[in-house]
Amino acid sequence: MKKIALAFLVVCLCCAGKTNAQFMFGPQVGFSYVTLTGTDLDITSKPEWHAGLWTDVGLGKHFSIQGSLLYSKRGYKYDHETQTTSVMNTDTTITTYVTSSVDAKLGYLDIPVLLNYYFGERGGLMLSFGPQLSILVSDQSVATSSITTTTNGGSPEPTSPETETKFDFNPTDISLVGQLGYKFPKLLMLYARGATGFAEVQEDNSIVETNNGGHFFTFEFGAVLTFGSE
Repeated sequence: MKKIALAFLVVCLCCAGKTNAQFMFGPQVGFSYVTLTGTDLDITSKPEWHAGLWTDVGLGKHFSIQGSLLYSKRGYKYDHETQTTSVMNTDTTITTYVTSSVDAKLGYLDIPVLLNYYFGERGGLMLSFGPQLSILVSDQSVATSSITTTTNGGSPEPTSPETETKFDFNPTDISLVGQLGYKFPKLLMLYARGATGFAEVQEDNSIVETNNGGHFFTFEFGAVLTFGSE
């Protein structure tokens, strides 16, 4: 998938080089919300942010290639509890509860390469579509587990102190991005987009035995200050 994204970028740049290309660039900043799809976990999203550099290479009056280099924060939380009941004898039943709490705090280098269609001449309403490569560059996630037991339905009693749990995140992801934007005549572009990832986010099953990892679905909106030949 990485080779496909890089090949797409090379082809786009070659096409731009053969045209009388108009070039725009500028800083990009916005907000992000992520969740996990394809999992039974009850995910709570956290608002995060993304920022970086944006470029746009014209391919005529209505088409262009948009590329960005972004640092993107992604965060989410979930709690998961498993329950096991053991019958020791006719008078004793022990129920064990394992509670895991995860607070994911991740940072990615995002490289989207999108094909833009402008309804006006390099301005106005625009639709964009293309791939995005994401590389994990920071992980400050916190995961803890605790175990309690009850005997014959009595009060829960902890059997061990809360412990930290370690699990790994997939270091790369390829996403498919769809974007709706508006390019003003001068200096400003606004956008909203969604991206669905293909890689499983959590690599192992230390928290939940099945349907653990899930895939990122990201919603973002933000703004770009545009400079250059418009």
